[in-house]
Amino acid sequence: MRAHRFISNSLLDPTMRPVNVSLDGTTWELAKQKANFSGWVRRKLLEEVKFQEIKREYECTMCGHKFFMGPNSVTGITLTEDCHECGKSAYKTGVTE
Repeated sequence: MRAHRFISNSLLDPTMRPVNVSLDGTTWELAKQKANFSGWVRRKLLEEVKFQEIKREYECTMCGHKFFMGPNSVTGITLTEDCHECGKSAYKTGVTE
């Protein structure tokens, strides 16, 4: 449990939550082959919930405008988007619609 507290307080995006996954010898070997196992798991979970329907909230750093956007067919979900009001950078807040 202490490791979770350390990881969540220092290394993760504030919207991320650490989770333990139990693997047997075979699945552990497969997981080791993934460059980013956690990212792979997140993508697979999102595929099950119709990824295209999920929209993320963004908030502009300049004007404070908040808006929702779905994934782009080329880039997917990005951490930043152009603000619809002022054109400056808006960052993903982690809120979904």
